[in-house]
Amino acid sequence: MQENRYDIVIIGAGLGGLISAALLSKEGYKVCVLEKNKQIGGCLQSFGFDGKLFESAVHYIGSLAKGQTLYSIFNYLGIVDKLALTRLDMDCFDEVRFGQHTYSMAQGHEHFIDTLSASFPNEYNAISAYVSEMRSVCEHFPMYNLRIGSAEEKKTVTSVGLKQKLDGITANEQLKQVLTGNNLLYGGHYEHTPFYLHALIENSFIESSYKCRDGSAQIAKLLRDEILQHGGEVLRNVEVHQLIEKDGILHYVEDKDGERYYAAQFISNLHPQMTFRMLESRLIRPIARRRFETLKNTLSCFVVNISLKGKQIPYINHNIYFHTTDDAWKDAHHEISEGQTSFGIFFTEDKHHPTFATSISVLTYLNASATAAWNESFHTTSNRLERDEKYQLFKQQHIAHVVDSVEQCIPGLKDAVKAIDAVTPLTYRDYLNTPQGSMYGIQKDVRTPNETTLGTRTKIPNLYLTGQNINLHGVLGVSITGVLSAADFVGLDYLVRKINKAH
Repeated sequence: MQENRYDIVIIGAGLGGLISAALLSKEGYKVCVLEKNKQIGGCLQSFGFDGKLFESAVHYIGSLAKGQTLYSIFNYLGIVDKLALTRLDMDCFDEVRFGQHTYSMAQGHEHFIDTLSASFPNEYNAISAYVSEMRSVCEHFPMYNLRIGSAEEKKTVTSVGLKQKLDGITANEQLKQVLTGNNLLYGGHYEHTPFYLHALIENSFIESSYKCRDGSAQIAKLLRDEILQHGGEVLRNVEVHQLIEKDGILHYVEDKDGERYYAAQFISNLHPQMTFRMLESRLIRPIARRRFETLKNTLSCFVVNISLKGKQIPYINHNIYFHTTDDAWKDAHHEISEGQTSFGIFFTEDKHHPTFATSISVLTYLNASATAAWNESFHTTSNRLERDEKYQLFKQQHIAHVVDSVEQCIPGLKDAVKAIDAVTPLTYRDYLNTPQGSMYGIQKDVRTPNETTLGTRTKIPNLYLTGQNINLHGVLGVSITGVLSAADFVGLDYLVRKINKAH
């Protein structure tokens, strides 16, 4: 059998793995990325349905204006100018709606304050304080701003809860609901979610909000091209199932067909649970394994993808977070037995008929327990095992509820549907290899900040971690983690200096 030898093998071609690989291949390392699926990208995967392109997870991206953090990382990697992007409405990137009451989230910190204050004229000082607190927290995370700092900086802000912080800013309950009305971006529990998590994510979109015109998969493809250009490899349909350690270091990984991939160093882009399930090593203590197995993950979701008839539904250049009750957190806190009450709505413009939408995706929470009856089934484009009729009926019932609810927000939606389908927690589990189809991996908890925050290094000296479970999820968060993973090899000062110098 042919031996595959590299400097660094990266398991999983999600964004974290691809960023790490692109950075390290630029530094001259012989890198190989192994991806189990036919398509690379993880959460960046796009797919076709009814002749139209839909996103699997990434519907918009923050901090991508010139000079901002994600722009700087993508610029250094040589991909920012190749992306087909549309900037969302400056006056409203996210519309938060409770019944018929609408509230606009604007881009730019001062513009955000002024716009939201128009809906809450007596809360100008509170909204200003909220933005000030958010920006202050973001300054405590050096890499969020691409600067070198102490790891101690962020410890002063990680123990404050989201609800606790908002209660200290305002007594207006409706304003608190509006400020957290897009909590589908990070999931969790209102009282247990750290304020820093909310702040880092919300701030990135206030800085700037973009959507990928040709699908977020273009990011993965451009990163792959950079890796290949610098002598690296990206191999698809390679499912790693064993990590082999000898004498305290990892020697090789083995795929399901018995092929071995040797390297001096390894990076896993998988969920830590998945990584350590494939690894037998005395260096990973049983207590550590139990910790990974018992960590709570964020909720999964149910996404309805709707192909629209031509020139039926107007296109709007912002997203809508629509709530049918006055509680934006209801679906995150309770088992959904009577149907979802909160919906993230994302529009795609018709290229042939501008000002009209060609498709809509609707994101809702859904606990993985709802699809537990089919946990033994598995379905991807590489392994097409169809699920039974009861599963299809389950999907259709949930689709009907979602469309009925969203019709209140988008009149005429039912009549405009050309084709419709949905993805469930099992879809996310199978394609993204995340436990219970979790949207954002390990759930951050203000009560246990150290236990729910992982680093890039492991007890095995040549095994590292990257991806959404380390530091922060989302395109910006994972890109920062990719930089940190690469910095384990070349030095953080050196790498950050190069990224900033390129800008």
